[in-house]
Amino acid sequence: MTLIKPSTGRAITAFCILFLTESCSPTLRWIPDPLPQPSCEPDRLLQWSDFVPRSETDARAAETTIRIIMDQRSHTLRVVFDRIHSWVKPELANPNNSRQRRMSEQLLTHEQLHYIISCLVVRQANLSINEQDNPETLLESTRQEAQRLNYQYDLDTHHGTHFPKQELWRNDIMQKFAELGTQRGE
Repeated sequence: MTLIKPSTGRAITAFCILFLTESCSPTLRWIPDPLPQPSCEPDRLLQWSDFVPRSETDARAAETTIRIIMDQRSHTLRVVFDRIHSWVKPELANPNNSRQRRMSEQLLTHEQLHYIISCLVVRQANLSINEQDNPETLLESTRQEAQRLNYQYDLDTHHGTHFPKQELWRNDIMQKFAELGTQRGE
């Protein structure tokens, strides 16, 4: 996962290295944002068609890049998926055999959860915004929290290769995402 800070142009990258396992990758469920303007673009789960196919010589299999921006008119934050800098190895985007299909599903779930983590952080921040908040301070603290959680996610799950930890993270984040969706819809 790469989080780009427009002010500095610096990118922080977390990447996924994937190993084959016999376990199945669970399906994630997207909770649409009830706000008139969604806080995540796109307001749906990512698919491999959102990523640029790119061959890399290192062990990385994919990279998800997002931007967190402040909408000055609505005084809200948004996560914007960066299609140009997000990539996946071609053989995982278009698997040719059952082994590659399993790897592709597991990797996509891992990358989708990176996106959901960032969306969750932004949605939580948007719920707490008030008129007295300094927009730049709010933006920076939200970026730091998204970066911290995504880094911890990769650390705990070994970039998606430690499947029991991956499952724990998936369950925790999806529960929080669903609860926040219910809270926002009230």
